Amino acid sequence: MAEYRIVTVTLNPAIDRVVSVPQFRVGVHAKAKRVGWYPAGKGINVSRVLATLGTRSIATGLVGEGELAIFEEYLEHHGHARVTTQLLSVRGRTRDNITVVDPVDDTETHLRDEGFTVQREDMRRIMSKVGMLAREEAVVAFCGSLPPGATTGDLRTMLHRCDEAGAHAVIDTSEQVLADLRDEPVWMVKVNAKELETLTGMPTGSEQEAVEAARSILRSKGGSVEYVVATRGADGAILLGPGVCLSAKVAVHPGLIANTVGCGDALLAGLLAAYVRGADWDAALKRGVATATANAVSRTPGVIEPDDIRQYAEMAILAPPTAA
Repeated sequence: MAEYRIVTVTLNPAIDRVVSVPQFRVGVHAKAKRVGWYPAGKGINVSRVLATLGTRSIATGLVGEGELAIFEEYLEHHGHARVTTQLLSVRGRTRDNITVVDPVDDTETHLRDEGFTVQREDMRRIMSKVGMLAREEAVVAFCGSLPPGATTGDLRTMLHRCDEAGAHAVIDTSEQVLADLRDEPVWMVKVNAKELETLTGMPTGSEQEAVEAARSILRSKGGSVEYVVATRGADGAILLGPGVCLSAKVAVHPGLIANTVGCGDALLAGLLAAYVRGADWDAALKRGVATATANAVSRTPGVIEPDDIRQYAEMAILAPPTAA
C-alpha cells in the first residue's frame, strides 16, 4: 500500500471545558471542579490522537482569530511534532463547549455553543486549502458541525475536489448534514447509532438492525458510501464495506469509564492510523475500539495513554456481526 497522508478538516472548532459536579441539578448553585480545558473540535481531536498513535497529520480548518495561537501552541505541544497546523483564522470568537460530569449519578451534560459566523471569503479560502491538500493517497476527514454561514453546498464542493484529486474523503458530521449529503460519493462515513437511524430511517437498536441500516447506504447496495463505521457505545462498533462486515468491542467495567467526550474521534483516529500503515480491517477496527476505550477511561480529558491502547487492543473481541 502507498503511504497515505491524513488531513483533518475542522470547520467549527471549540474550546472544550469539562467540569465535575457531584449530584448535578439544574437551577441550583453548585461547586464545580475543572477536570479539563483544551482546544478541540472533532478534527482537532482526531489529529491529536493520531499524534499519540505515532501517525502524522495535517490539521486544517477555521478558528477564531483570537484563538489561533492557542490552537497552534496546543497542537505543537500535544502533537509530538506529528501535527502540521494549517488553520485559517476568521473574525469572531471560537465557541466554548461545556461538559458537566456527575461522578455520583454517572451522567454527562453537554452544553454546545453555536460558534462564529463565517463569511463567503472564509469558505472560499478553506475550499482552496482543501483543494491544495487533496491528492491521491490522501485521507481527508471532514469532522464536526458546520458553523453559521457555511452551507452543505460548501462541504459538497470540498468533497467533489477530493473526489477529483483521487483522495479518500471521510465524513463525521451532524445528522442533518449527513442526510443532505447522502447521495454524494464518499469513501467512509462515521456515524453513531442515532445518526445512522436518522440517515436511513431504519432502527439501529440491535447489532443486526445497525448492520442492516449500514448496508442500505453502501455503494454495493445502490448507495454512495464505500465504507460505514457505526459506533454503538459500550457495545463497540461495526464496520461494513466491500468484502468487510465486522464487529468489535472491548469489555471494561462500567466503573472505569471516566467520560465519553471524544470517544468517537478517538475511534476514527485509531482506525485511520492502522489503515494508513497497511493494517487489514480486522486490525484497524480493533485499534479503533481500543483507542476509544483508552479515551473513555482516561481521568484527564484530552489525554490518552499509549499503554492503555495496547492493552485494550489485546482485549478487543472481533467477530462477524450477528447479521453477517
